[in-house]
Amino acid sequence: MNLSIINSLTGMQSVQQKIDTIANNIANINTNGYKSREIFFQDILSARMEQPEEFRLNGRLTPLGIDEGAGSRVALSVTHFDQGQPIDTGVATDLLLLGENIFFTVLSPNDQITRYTRDGHFFIDGQGYLVTAEGDYVLNHNGTPIQIPNGSSLKVDAMGKLITEDNGGRITDLGYLQLAKVNSLQSLEEAGNNLYQVPAELSNQANNIIENLDMQSPNNRNLFSIQQGKLEGSNVDLAKEMVQLTEAQRQYQFQARALSYSDQMMGMATRLRG
Repeated sequence: MNLSIINSLTGMQSVQQKIDTIANNIANINTNGYKSREIFFQDILSARMEQPEEFRLNGRLTPLGIDEGAGSRVALSVTHFDQGQPIDTGVATDLLLLGENIFFTVLSPNDQITRYTRDGHFFIDGQGYLVTAEGDYVLNHNGTPIQIPNGSSLKVDAMGKLITEDNGGRITDLGYLQLAKVNSLQSLEEAGNNLYQVPAELSNQANNIIENLDMQSPNNRNLFSIQQGKLEGSNVDLAKEMVQLTEAQRQYQFQARALSYSDQMMGMATRLRG
């Protein structure tokens, strides 16, 4: 196939992935705790065309040969974990994490896999458990699901301490939220429903990637905290996304035009050769 057609096709495929990523960011601009993603490209070097020795003319500074590229490809997909804007809700089960590399720890009742989320929009289910919108259990410092006594109100302090109080004024201490501190944010993979997990291929390094956060440590008190009755908004910058979308659309149009021109030139060459 003509090299110019290959360049155009690979370029269009790469730009399409970028457009899809931008579209996903914009679609989740109102999703609690959503973290935006960004794609970066690199050139594909497919071959080097050799040149005969007679091309080495006086004054030539470059080595013999011509590098033939084959377009571009997605080299890196980065998640930006910058803190989103706080949203006041006044709901007792809504929790906001302050600190970019800490996460709530949740457990799926279906596959019993521990995952992590920044979305603190929690609920109390029919059995009194504190759960996510998908029904995953929110865990306490012992790694067990948090169960709220029937008819009790929930209070969470800045250190994640859980206290309930019933109508009679009886107070129950439920311990602390289990928070995970992620030492390598880009090692996490998305698990859907605004959740993250350690990839299977890195499971043997999970203890190096994630550690339980001790909110009682004086050092951590100054860096991290929890606010009740608030949520973390998406960190998507709409203005930035729209600029990138416009640029990506122009890139795609350019690649499509180059593909059309290459096809026309091949058609002309075919007709000339009869």
